[in-house]
Amino acid sequence: MHLIIALLAHEVSHVFSAILLNIEFTKVKITLFGFNLNADLDNVSHAKKIILFFAGPACNLCLYFGFRNTEYFKFANINLFLAYMNLIPIVPLDGGNICKTVLEFFLDTRTVSGYITMTNAFFILYFIIIIHVYKNYLYFLLVCMGLKGIVDENRYLLEKSIINRYNLLSKAEKEKNL
Repeated sequence: MHLIIALLAHEVSHVFSAILLNIEFTKVKITLFGFNLNADLDNVSHAKKIILFFAGPACNLCLYFGFRNTEYFKFANINLFLAYMNLIPIVPLDGGNICKTVLEFFLDTRTVSGYITMTNAFFILYFIIIIHVYKNYLYFLLVCMGLKGIVDENRYLLEKSIINRYNLLSKAEKEKNL
């Protein structure tokens, strides 16, 4: 029950920050990996994205510090664990999205996608080693998330490439007709 409340608080903090930042979101859904907020972030500033992504782990850290010296210390520790896990720099976790947003400020989309793919691949290998050595199968979930991040990142890059080519062809067609 503590885990569900902590996950819900994490996601609600994303929703509240999206509302406060005037970021439109389409839905909050429950997935295999927990809860997920769907929002269109293409026209959102880098600063707002970072605030949005950090809201969940910040909420978990606040709950940890608020309850760590009480009889709800198990709830506090779950929140610390969630903050830690969500700040791992793999997409689709909050830490990965924060890193991606910072990189997008300095680099082009293709380069950022390359870094994201390589980072996710590194952490997947790292988590597989942890699973093998320590027999801690919780990290299998992170392997799945890392793989999902690689697939999503490459799909995003492909979609963006198709849209750019379509726009170029449309522009060339319009110029040809003039």
